[in-house]
Amino acid sequence: MSEHNTLFTPNKIKKLLIPLIFEQFMIVLVGLVDTMLLSHVSESALSAFSLVDNLNLLLMQVFMAVGAGGSIIAAQYIGKRDRQGAEGAANQTAIMVVAISLFIAAIAIIFNRGILGLIYPAVSPSIMGFARQYFFLCALSYPFYALYNGGIGLLYAQGLSKLSMMTSVVMNVAKIALNYLFINIFHMQVQGAGLATIISRMIGAGMVVMFLRDLHIPIHFSRPFKIKFDLDIDHRILTVALPSGLENIFFLTSKLFIGIIIAGYSATMIAVNAAANTISTYISIPANAINLATITIISQCVGAGRRDEARSSARHLLLLTTGSLIAMGILMIIFIDPIVGMLRLSPEASAITREMIIVYCCVSFVAWAPAFGLPNSLRAAGDNRFVMYAASLTVVLLRVAFSYILGTVMGMQVRGIWYAMYLDWIGRSAFFIWRYRSGRWLKHHLV
Repeated sequence: MSEHNTLFTPNKIKKLLIPLIFEQFMIVLVGLVDTMLLSHVSESALSAFSLVDNLNLLLMQVFMAVGAGGSIIAAQYIGKRDRQGAEGAANQTAIMVVAISLFIAAIAIIFNRGILGLIYPAVSPSIMGFARQYFFLCALSYPFYALYNGGIGLLYAQGLSKLSMMTSVVMNVAKIALNYLFINIFHMQVQGAGLATIISRMIGAGMVVMFLRDLHIPIHFSRPFKIKFDLDIDHRILTVALPSGLENIFFLTSKLFIGIIIAGYSATMIAVNAAANTISTYISIPANAINLATITIISQCVGAGRRDEARSSARHLLLLTTGSLIAMGILMIIFIDPIVGMLRLSPEASAITREMIIVYCCVSFVAWAPAFGLPNSLRAAGDNRFVMYAASLTVVLLRVAFSYILGTVMGMQVRGIWYAMYLDWIGRSAFFIWRYRSGRWLKHHLV
């Protein structure tokens, strides 16, 4: 198939990717600055932030999965050149994510004390007090974040990555500025962080709604907007969303169990794990951007009935992801000493962190792309159930089980935890490469 006959030429992919890569860099940078600002709060408040953020991430998976499912359905409608179907998918995505997030927010607010007490029964009264305040304020922001997250997905789905980048940057910069104002200037501590979260997410939600009200873009909200459920489209969205949501919840729960294992190790090992997690995030920034672009490209190809193009695009995106990981990994290895030195770890912790990051880079060259890039192609084609089953199986049998065996039983501690993670990657890669080569992932019909 010639370049002129393809939906996504190299130049079009480049225009899609550059804003996404910049956006991912900004999100990581903003997270780092945000953490530095919050470090001025008391240790009890910082502990509460960490505990509540883990819970937030778990609760938000439900409406985030619906938003992702809606974007895939909308993108397939665009590939099919069905603008009315794309409009319906956009409307239903917004209605569903807001409705679900309101329900989850209400549960979190009403049962605030009970939920936190059940999950974190051993925390001190001071930490629990801060956690309750922060959890309440975060719950108020759920509907705004649901609308923002779902709207960003719809912008990704039609290739408007410049608008998604603009929205993400404005929202995150606003959060930094508000955190500085409320925490450092007004000394509002937890309440300040919560208010900054609410207001910044309101800004993000407002921006995506403004962009998606433009009737000239392929995927947009209807005008006037009517709150009416379309059971046919809702069923299509849930067909994609439910497996993805369950997979993410399962994965986060498994990470919680692994976190409990790590908590039993020495302070040095815990510090090494935290440092290695922070550094490794930077290696996959371009790869994560390519993953977002994959949803757009494969969904539209499948919706247009161009299954050969979907297959070849998935392969090319896999190679591009691998290339980005090699480039970032080599840079990380070259500058590993000054990067680790910035974290001010003990000599023992620094040495182990260097070793673990170098191993991480080498394994990611081979296993990261098929483990985390390829399943996005399968998801975009509607093969979500297979991805859920394969990912859930490997995370339990390989990641969780071997974290305990290698880390605790064999005494390898954090090294064992990370080696178990690599076993999970290898298992995932084997399943997803087999599925890709079988061609069965292209036999689903979502629209």
